[in-house]
Amino acid sequence: MLTLPTHLPADAQSSFRYGTLPELPSIDGKPNPGVAGAFAGISHGALLLAGGANFPNGYRWQNGRKAWQSAVYVLSEPGKSTHWQSAGTLPGPLAYGASVSWNEQLICIGGANADQQHAAVFSLTWHPKTRQVITKTLPDLPLALANLSASVLGHELYVFGGESSQGSVRSLFVLNLQHPESSWQSRADLPGQARSFTTLVAMPDADGGSLFVLGGRQTVAGQTTVFGDAYQYHPKQNTWQRLGNLPVAVAAHEAAGVDTNRLLLFGGDDGVRLRQIEALNNQITNQPDHPEKAKWVVQRNDLQMNHPGFRREIWQYRTDTKRWAVVGHMPFPAPVTTTAIRWGKSFLLPSGEVSPGIRTPTIRLITSVSP
Repeated sequence: MLTLPTHLPADAQSSFRYGTLPELPSIDGKPNPGVAGAFAGISHGALLLAGGANFPNGYRWQNGRKAWQSAVYVLSEPGKSTHWQSAGTLPGPLAYGASVSWNEQLICIGGANADQQHAAVFSLTWHPKTRQVITKTLPDLPLALANLSASVLGHELYVFGGESSQGSVRSLFVLNLQHPESSWQSRADLPGQARSFTTLVAMPDADGGSLFVLGGRQTVAGQTTVFGDAYQYHPKQNTWQRLGNLPVAVAAHEAAGVDTNRLLLFGGDDGVRLRQIEALNNQITNQPDHPEKAKWVVQRNDLQMNHPGFRREIWQYRTDTKRWAVVGHMPFPAPVTTTAIRWGKSFLLPSGEVSPGIRTPTIRLITSVSP
């Protein structure tokens, strides 16, 4: 059972209402297993979800293989429409990129397939009259990246971190979306460790706004470190500022801004069970002839099959007080490797992974009932 740090205060002034939107549509008459690492966002009032990866024919402990997806789905009126519709496919199977909603477009950035990371950037736009999704290309990233994070501040698209073919990076790139022909520009690297599975949150203000990097993880030689540090980036000065740590180290979480002073962080993987699984994986790999190998395999598979799920807290960070507080607790298996999408006073958590290998077709709706 996961427990909260005892020193963390609860904020009684804030609460949420929880609901769901229609589940992802069935595939060939079978229930949709859901996807992790899909591109997701809003275009002309429609919720788009594209690509992602899953295990449709058995999980890892059942010798199942990961399948990379290319389908594009549209829920044309979130909250009103009762079903999803198919809206074609991506140019190829793709997952674990970053996505943002801007100017009625879902912008899809980077990602990977079974073979490699990708640098492609493109937008998907839903046209309600023709009921079609139109794809438009944007300049490629300077570096092929997966498990990166992105956010839009004004008309500038920022991309941070991720995994290249050489490992995790701490690079920050920016693209002017009003003048994409100017291509991507490099900005100051994060002063902390390179990382992926993090979040980049834009917070506008009267001075032009800033960006926040929260947690994340790095895997080196089969061992993953989950980070609890946080940073604020100031675009005008091109400088980073180290903030106080998160309440708990997390990765593969979701985060989004609420207003100029508040951001929310949803759940995440604290890495406790992950490190146990990795330790057994490393023993199995490095000692293939060890007499205890079969026992280790059983132990590893049991850790995966009986995973307790990811953290369910909703944390709030106030930029004025620089304090964290628990403001909610998701009453459902919390998804990771998805995107928190702002929708009025609500946030959508579409599909995602609820324990190792296990996806959900459910679209979670979290609505603030506080002022």
